[in-house]
Amino acid sequence: MAALIVMAVMAFGSVACASQRDERIQMALSRRFQPSAIEIQDPIHLGMVVRQGQVLTLMAGGISAKPLRVTRPDRHGSIGHVMEFARVDVGTDGRIRAEAGELPVPKGTRIVVLDINVIGDRVHLLAHTADPLVAASRGGPAYGCAEFVYQIPRSVVQGGDPEPLLQLIEQSLEWSPEQRVCAPGDPQLCLEP
Repeated sequence: MAALIVMAVMAFGSVACASQRDERIQMALSRRFQPSAIEIQDPIHLGMVVRQGQVLTLMAGGISAKPLRVTRPDRHGSIGHVMEFARVDVGTDGRIRAEAGELPVPKGTRIVVLDINVIGDRVHLLAHTADPLVAASRGGPAYGCAEFVYQIPRSVVQGGDPEPLLQLIEQSLEWSPEQRVCAPGDPQLCLEP
């Protein structure tokens, strides 16, 4: 019985440790990559950035995105963002494996972060192009959506400084001179560029 209690305490301790690690990493990510908001209700301005967070510049080539799509469940319901993103996996060595999407995203494209989350040993950064992309196959410009998935370096997973993870992300998505700084936890209290 005592061994069972010790095992339960050890299991709870490792879960609590992982939770604290994830919170520490999440806080560092949220500070560095302030999320933006996009217009999804007004069809004329669909996809425009209405609240600018951190603007990033895509530093990698060979990436594609899925076009922004919205849906309305019924005539009187609100419009929602269809959460379809072209997946871009980035290993700890910086190698990129990108899922094919309809919209090619050229190197140098401005990107905004919609959301960023730690899930297990990966960071999921949901991104949206700051400007519409031109795609011959679509017949006109469209905003693109991509999910960048970064493997968290082992040193960070083991409780180290999150800086190597931030540097890994910034190899493919570099900070842009357009920055917006918000108070931690308060997206309404911000300094505009």
